[in-house]
Amino acid sequence: MDLSMEQRLAIKFFFKAGKRATETLQMVNAAYGDQALSSSKDFRWYGRFLDGREDIEDDHRSGRPTECRNDNNVEKISQLLLQNRHLSLRMLADEVNIGKDTVRKIVVEDLRKPKICSRFVPHSLTLRAERPENCSLPIFDCHSRQ
Repeated sequence: MDLSMEQRLAIKFFFKAGKRATETLQMVNAAYGDQALSSSKDFRWYGRFLDGREDIEDDHRSGRPTECRNDNNVEKISQLLLQNRHLSLRMLADEVNIGKDTVRKIVVEDLRKPKICSRFVPHSLTLRAERPENCSLPIFDCHSRQ
């Protein structure tokens, strides 16, 4: 049980014991110190118990799920990349209708593709054909400085 749940349980206990909201706030602050709930949250939970609420769990909230990184979206992105490997993260995000950062996490961490869009490099390059003749540096240094 996390700390906020413990404090809600304590608020419920003090409510059932007949303590007032201000007394409850003082006791929770004395018990939990700096980690205590704010006074507004304390009074809000006290009011909920006063209205007849018994549950200390958070209410279910509607709206967009907090995490869109699920097997279904991973499979969709994988299929899109198989069809067209030149799609950018933004194009993938628009296609699947999730955030760009979530798409990046799926591509990099789940699909293990560190880079999806890159420059075209012909496969027939040889080291001799691309290396300047008067260059004494290793090959990767010559090309990175051009």
